[in-house]
Amino acid sequence: MPRQLQRSANRPLLIRRINLWWYAAALVPILALGWLAASNLLPGIVLPLVLFALIFWLASFVMADIARLRGPRPEPRQ
Repeated sequence: MPRQLQRSANRPLLIRRINLWWYAAALVPILALGWLAASNLLPGIVLPLVLFALIFWLASFVMADIARLRGPRPEPRQ
């Protein structure tokens, strides 16, 4: 049994398809919280957290876009 656990722990995580629509869906609440914090409807401490989330979102989006562009090409149909 320990051998099975070790074997499954070493398997690489493979993502077959990158769906960029999730990035648009995640951007909406980030921008909404930023707007609410900028208009003083939320405490000011939320604004740095929104900035962090926005930078993290941007880095993640760029990495997903690069992975999608460098990914395997679909095989041509015959």
